[in-house]
Amino acid sequence: MSVTINEQWTTDHDDDVVIVVSDEEYQAAAQRALDGLGLTYAELEEQASSGYFTSAQAHALWVSIGGTVDL
Repeated sequence: MSVTINEQWTTDHDDDVVIVVSDEEYQAAAQRALDGLGLTYAELEEQASSGYFTSAQAHALWVSIGGTVDL
């Protein structure tokens, strides 16, 4: 799956690039990540609440999307 890049710019750091995607693309990417882990958003949210994540990937996903999606 590809995304449409709505905006792209560099930051003060030469190796940082910021890519802006639509809300729909962000939601879809978050859902694909959850599906890849075999979790629902509610399950990931519960793991965050308890402080116990079933994997490092689940923890990283929460750091990336926690509180930013409505799935």
